[in-house]
This record gives sequence, C-alpha cells and structure tokens, in this order.
Amino acid sequence: MGVARDMVALTKPKITLLNVAAALACYVASGGSPTGIPLLGALGYGAAGGSSVLNNVVDSDVDGMMRRTARRPIPSGRVSRRTALILGAALTSVSVLLASIVFNPLTAAAMLLGALSYVLLYTLYLKRRTDLNIVIGGIAGSFPPLAGAAAASGTFTPVSIAVAALIFLWTPGHFWSLAIRASEDYRSAGLPMMPVTRGVRATALAIAASNALLIVGWLGLTAVLENPVPFLLLTSVPTALLSLETVRLLRRPDASNAWRSFKLSSPWLLLVLIGTVLSSTVR
Repeated sequence: MGVARDMVALTKPKITLLNVAAALACYVASGGSPTGIPLLGALGYGAAGGSSVLNNVVDSDVDGMMRRTARRPIPSGRVSRRTALILGAALTSVSVLLASIVFNPLTAAAMLLGALSYVLLYTLYLKRRTDLNIVIGGIAGSFPPLAGAAAASGTFTPVSIAVAALIFLWTPGHFWSLAIRASEDYRSAGLPMMPVTRGVRATALAIAASNALLIVGWLGLTAVLENPVPFLLLTSVPTALLSLETVRLLRRPDASNAWRSFKLSSPWLLLVLIGTVLSSTVR
C-alpha cells in the first residue's frame, strides 16, 4: 500500500484533478457525450499526472532542500528517480496515444502540449532561470480545457478558449501566494521565486495585478456563455471574496494573508468550472 500511495502522490493529485475538472467542464460545455466522461477523465489524469511525475523527477534535487517538499517520494528515497521516470513517461505517452485513438488527434495534441510545456518549458527551462517562471510556464494549465472541447467537438470552442485564458490568468496569483508562505524554502533551494528576488510587498502587488486581470477574464468567460445566469449566481460571491482577500494581502503582505488567498483560489476555480457546466446545460 505504501508504494501505491507514493506512486499516486507523484502524480500530484490535487493539481491533476483540477486539470481534469477543467477538461471535463469544457467537454460537457462543448456538448460531449456522457459516455466519454470516464475515458476523458482517466486519460486526462494520465497525461497531466504523468507530467507531474516527470516534474518530480526533474525537481528531486531542489525538493530535497526544502522543508515543504523534502518528504516527497523521490527526495525521501522511497521511490527511485529511474522508477519515477519510467512511470511518468509511460503515463503521459500512453494517455496521449489513447486519446488520439479514442477521441481525435487534436485532443491528443492539446494533452501533449500541456505535458511538454509543464515539464520542458516550466520545470526544465524557466523555473531556475527567472522569477517570471510561473507567468510563462502557467500556460501548461491552459491546455486541459482545450483538450476537453476538442474531445467533444473536434475543435476549440469559444468557451474553452475563455476558460483556458482564465486559468492562465489565475495561475500566477495562486502560485505567488504559496511562494510567499514558502519563501524561505525557495531561498534555501536557490530558486528565483518572486518573493525571494523582489520581496513580499512587490509580490503582493504582482498578485493584485494578476487577480485584477483574472476578474477581466472572469467577465470575458461570462460574456461567451449561452446562459450566464447560473454561472453568475454561483461565482459572483466567491469572486468578491477573492477580491477582498487580494486587498487584504495588499494592505498587509505577510505569510498568513498569502495563505488565505492561496487556500481560496483553488475552490474559486472549481466553482467557476462548475458554473461553466451549469450555464451550458441549464436552459
């Protein structure tokens, strides 16, 4: 059981399940058949989870230097880098291949680009070179909604493009909030995260700017939904709360307020995805 638990942990379930939720939301919103939901969910988890395993392999050295990540399966020695490399490569490649067969090549291409941008662009290239790593590397999270729409309709729909843009805008504020709380970890590992290179106050300003753009993206998604009423009913209050937490962090930029903002941002995105489904299916 311990080995199985470690293998699952390598796929970063919380992050991966949010990616799967984005794919499924846009699949349903694009008119996908209910019978395809389990297949898309499984293949989406395999592709995104496999890339997370590969992320663990590449980052195993710095993970071992940080208190927050030192107990992960690879740096703790419970899983070897070779085993994780094989697992990650197999999950990603098999999932992408099956997606091209079960759905279509565009779905597989979106899954593959998401995995490659996460592993190659963000993890291997940007993460250790620039404090804007998550701004550019955050594009990886934009591919799951595109894959979901492609699986349903064979194309990228306006809703899926709006969701992809929204996730791209959501990622910096979400990650920088965590980075403020873990700034000492990043400093000890020598990673150029924004709280380390520019300070907490500058990072809070960057979060505020990012979340202001996020609100614009939220309004843009509202504009392309056929029936925006359910979406607005479900997401307006959480969006206001996210805005208030952003103001709180801006007024007092510290680890406590950053953590509050971080903990709110993932549920907010999940509600946005649920609202997208409801607005596409409720008439």
